[in-house]
Amino acid sequence: MLTFTIQTILEKQIDQALGHLLYVVGEGEVVFYVGQSKRDVVARFWEHMQKPTRLGQLIELNRPSSLNWLVDFYTLADCRPYVEQKSLFCLQAWEFFDMDMAEQALIARLRPVINHDFNPNPIPLPAHYRGHELLGQTIPTTFLHDPAHRTWLNRMSLAGWVYTQDGDGRITWHHRDGRILSDSEMAYFREADRTP
Repeated sequence: MLTFTIQTILEKQIDQALGHLLYVVGEGEVVFYVGQSKRDVVARFWEHMQKPTRLGQLIELNRPSSLNWLVDFYTLADCRPYVEQKSLFCLQAWEFFDMDMAEQALIARLRPVINHDFNPNPIPLPAHYRGHELLGQTIPTTFLHDPAHRTWLNRMSLAGWVYTQDGDGRITWHHRDGRILSDSEMAYFREADRTP
């Protein structure tokens, strides 16, 4: 397995990953996407950025922090621990799988945010990332009940900010001077413990 940051790839410090057929994009415990390519996986990753696909859009929405996300490039041998092997006889080992089987196994195990094929229960995009609207997800509102954010919410109130929540759970922030921010725009300030 080879691992690079998105910035390394975008700065063209790597131009190929010969023998690597699959890739996983993530940050820490969050896996955003699993993909494959029959040709060079680095070129396929570039297509996500140039087109851009939902992965490319998610990366753009979360810049500059997304430049530090990791891309793991896998060979088929690297995928072996993820692929469940079946055999006809109890003592027979069956060691055959292809790129599609490996991709499906990685998706089933890692439950990436963006992939929906072979992923009946994708992990929701955590609240501190931007792109919930892009993925058709509502923004988790756990921060409203999190004691760690109580002081921030009080400061927001004193600074003239109030929030509304629609029927879909989307939060919009309104300031007494007429400014309106989506919760994904407000996430930066919340995580930095600042007010706009």
